Amino acid sequence: MKKTFAKILLIAALGVSMAMPAFSNKAATVTTTAEFTTTATGYKKASDVKYVTSGSYIANWGARGEDCSFLSTYATSFYTGSYTYSSMSTKSGGSTQSNAHQSSLYSTLKTLMTSKHTHQTSYSETKSQYRYTDCVSNDTEHISSFYSGKQLTGNWDGAATWNREHTWPNSKGLGGNDENDIMMLRPTWVKENSSRGNTAYGESSGYYDPNGEGANVRGDCARIVLYVYVRWGNTNYMWGKGGVMESMNVLLDWMEEDPVDTWEMGRNDAVQKITGTRNVFVDYPEYAWLLFGKAIPKNMSTPSGIANNGSSSTGSSSSSSNSSSSSDTDIDQDQSSSSSGSSSSGGGSGELPGSSFDKPGASSSTPEIGGDETCTHEYCDWITITMPTQTTEGEQLRACQLCGKQETKKIPCLKTEDSGDTGESATNSSEGGTEGCAHEYCDWITITMPTETTEGEQMRACQKCGDTQTRAYVDPSEEEKNEPVDNEQTKEGCNSSMQSATLIGGLLLACGVLLVKRKEQTNE
Repeated sequence: MKKTFAKILLIAALGVSMAMPAFSNKAATVTTTAEFTTTATGYKKASDVKYVTSGSYIANWGARGEDCSFLSTYATSFYTGSYTYSSMSTKSGGSTQSNAHQSSLYSTLKTLMTSKHTHQTSYSETKSQYRYTDCVSNDTEHISSFYSGKQLTGNWDGAATWNREHTWPNSKGLGGNDENDIMMLRPTWVKENSSRGNTAYGESSGYYDPNGEGANVRGDCARIVLYVYVRWGNTNYMWGKGGVMESMNVLLDWMEEDPVDTWEMGRNDAVQKITGTRNVFVDYPEYAWLLFGKAIPKNMSTPSGIANNGSSSTGSSSSSSNSSSSSDTDIDQDQSSSSSGSSSSGGGSGELPGSSFDKPGASSSTPEIGGDETCTHEYCDWITITMPTQTTEGEQLRACQLCGKQETKKIPCLKTEDSGDTGESATNSSEGGTEGCAHEYCDWITITMPTETTEGEQMRACQKCGDTQTRAYVDPSEEEKNEPVDNEQTKEGCNSSMQSATLIGGLLLACGVLLVKRKEQTNE
């Protein structure tokens, strides 16, 4: 499977484009392209999986091209209580691609993935996380390029050989934590990234076929697109050339012809360990058909095996299929408020392989919900579930990785005050955060879009103490002119230039660096 690092660098330097035959249908055999070979794991059930841990990370244990015929231990612990397949498959889906997002099933799937999303990755940290999420068969010294399967070094080399591909392009409605979500942000050989640009996936003229780079990843792309569509509620840019996917029919065809492989399941585990959430369409591809009110294809290969049992139910009727999940612990969490129940976010129970995070504890808060009184709690990072305004308080939530205990705290109302650190007119909360904190602010996120008659509003928060600031909406495209859309290579080059300027002049202040980083991200 392994090629020497020297050969990879030589090929990258010469810009050699080698012919890569497409994968055969994903079967449990050895899969080969011109640049790599991956051997099937042979795993037939969850207990067969050999997990490799490194600190708070676990490595992707799967192999590319090997059908996944089981739900992993992490997967089964994720779907509990009212979120089991047998419960959620009774929810009504839509009837067309235009109304699926208005359905009960869509809302439930969104709530599940959002409530479990306890850590939202930054653009910078993904560089060091791919060696775990996108390696093959626990080989953390190398990563696998998403579109081709080309073997690349696992160490970040400043975009010399690989960079990061927004499978859902930034220019198609992203603008905040969604654009840095490692679930859809994938490492690719530099040539592959520039080949696609921001073109929508599809088969017709004017669309981008991801299989053109050598690997069969049509199903992978379809499942990622569905994740962003549901988890982040990006419904305005889903379909057609102005969106990310040609049509519902193409999406479902790709999911059926390219079933989930063990590499996707292993990546779902590795990402869950980092963020707390999973892509439900990898574990249960059946949800895609239920979501659009279509009959699930009989004998389709899926990890749960439900479709393979001849299920043909649709999202508008009840399903008698049983879930593979074994836990009956009740969970009923809403995206905007916490409620009774236990959460298995961030890898679920303490019995999972490599399940504990190395996260610092947050300050105490109330109320405390659920959990085990004897547990030595290991809390995830705080996540904002309700944004504050100048008249109403916001709310944040965190959960224990081991027992599911939840805590919430209030974010004070916003109060007008000159922030004096960004060059923009901003307001911040005089009560939010901790006095004397050396603030480390997240990127600006848009909470209200501007119209022809009213200004929009953007907000950011300190990652240490929760201090919040707001400013009038600033169009990302106007912050940095004359840079191509979705050109990852250009963005990485800008990042390298910024680092050089810092070393030479030492003139960039912390907030200035933050703004430059924000400008770079909007360029992809």
